[in-house]
Amino acid sequence: MLVNLLVAAVAAVVLGVAGVAAVVAAVNPSAGEVASQIDPLAPPDFYGVR
Repeated sequence: MLVNLLVAAVAAVVLGVAGVAAVVAAVNPSAGEVASQIDPLAPPDFYGVR
């Protein structure tokens, strides 16, 4: 019984970590998406701001 409890606890932790990783991946844009939206020749918006 204790072994089943430990296995269930480990499985719950693994599924929880996988779920959090999936949510973070769904919410955050990928590096490729961010890079495709940036104009490399344009200066950053914060230049000249005090």
